[in-house]
Amino acid sequence: MKAVSSISSRAVLAGALMLAGLSAPTAAFAEDEAKPLSVSGNVAFVTDYRFRGISYSDLDPAVQGGINLNSSTGLFASIWGSSIADFNGSTVEMDFTGGWSGDIAGTTTTAGVIYYTYPGGSNTNIVELFGSVAIPLGPVTATFGLNWAPDQKNLSTSSRYAFGQISGAIPGTPITLKGVLGNERGGLVVDDSGTKTHKWDWLIGADVTWEALTFGVAYVGNNLTNNKVDGFRFNRPAQETVVFSVTAAF
Repeated sequence: MKAVSSISSRAVLAGALMLAGLSAPTAAFAEDEAKPLSVSGNVAFVTDYRFRGISYSDLDPAVQGGINLNSSTGLFASIWGSSIADFNGSTVEMDFTGGWSGDIAGTTTTAGVIYYTYPGGSNTNIVELFGSVAIPLGPVTATFGLNWAPDQKNLSTSSRYAFGQISGAIPGTPITLKGVLGNERGGLVVDDSGTKTHKWDWLIGADVTWEALTFGVAYVGNNLTNNKVDGFRFNRPAQETVVFSVTAAF
C-alpha cells in the first residue's frame, strides 16, 4: 500500500487508457476537441493492481474504473477507483485528480494534484502534486515526470517519485510497446527488511487495441528485497510478476 504513517503500476492501466484514446477516430477526436467540455470513462480488469512496481491487491486480481472531465482550455478532473487488499480497514482506493494539460514548445506538459483516499480506512489519505512533459521523438514518445508528496498528517516524511517512460505504436498494427523506469524516495517507500528508503521500479509491456477494448500485458518489477527468512517473506507485494489487463473505454 501507499506508505502512509504505517505501509505497497497504475502504469499498466494508464498505458491502456492512453492507447484507447489514440485509437479513437480522428473525426470524433476533433469533434470532442471542439466541445467546451467532454466526458469519458473506462472500466478495467487487471490480474494484479500494480502501482510503481508494488502490488496493492496483494498479488490478486482487481476491478478498476474511472470518469474523466476535460475542457477545451486544458483543465481536467477525474475520479478513479480500484479494489485493493485490506489497508488499515479499507478495501477500496479512490483517487481524485485535477490539473491542466497543454502544448508548450512542441511538448505536452501536464501538471496537477492527486488526492488518494481509502474509504473506511484510518490514517490513510494523502495528497500528491505531479508534473510531466511528453516529447515526440519520431515514431515514439518519451515522457518524463515527477510526483511529490509533501510532509502531511498521514505521511511519515515527504516523498518524491521521478520516472521516464517511452512508448510507440508499431506501424500498421494495433500494437503499442512501452517501457517505464521509476525511482522513489521518502515516506512512500516501505521496506520490510528495514534496509532501504528508496527503490527503483520498472515496467515493460505491450497493448493491443480493438475498437473500444485494450488488451495489455506487462512485466513489472522493482529492486526491493523479497527473500523468505524464517518463514516470513519480506516485501511480498514487491514480487516481480507479469500483469494482464483488459480495459473498455467509453
